[in-house]
Amino acid sequence: MSKTTERRKRRLEAQAAESRQRSQWIWIGAGLIVVLLLVGVVAWSIQKANQPIPGEAVTIQGQQHIAVGQNHPPYNSDPPTSGWHYDEPARADFYDTSLADEQLVHNLEHGHVIISYDCGKLADCEEVKAELRDLVGRFQRWKIVAVARENADAAIALTAWGRIDKLDSYDEGRIVAFVKSWRNRGPEATSE
Repeated sequence: MSKTTERRKRRLEAQAAESRQRSQWIWIGAGLIVVLLLVGVVAWSIQKANQPIPGEAVTIQGQQHIAVGQNHPPYNSDPPTSGWHYDEPARADFYDTSLADEQLVHNLEHGHVIISYDCGKLADCEEVKAELRDLVGRFQRWKIVAVARENADAAIALTAWGRIDKLDSYDEGRIVAFVKSWRNRGPEATSE
């Protein structure tokens, strides 16, 4: 074997060894990235699991459409979280006046969150209304309705499809957590 052939053979062997070593480092790096991603997903899942779910579950009463003014059995929560409702939902927005529960239930079916505020139970209703108007705007009036309503036992009631939370006063953190958890989670997927 000539010296040139021998050098070429050694050079090819060195290149092959270097290539194997480079491949090993690539596989080790890829493995570390996968392990770190898995650790991150597990940590995120544990943190999410330890956070309380906003509101309380309410038994679903169905999704029946009824004519405006038509009688129906009573709702199982106040404000309602499911059940009999009119054909037309309300436009997502802030309202100074009340709207029919039957109209708002249709919003819930589409994944809206309803914030019902009762001025008779609020110390400073005008301030709360300003806060709610601002909040609805920050959520870009997408699948969120704030509406005046005489609530049976809450100054502010938060409702989503099958969920309710009742507050004695304005608590932005609690309201935002409820909206983020339940908005766009109704049984009918809609864009509005």
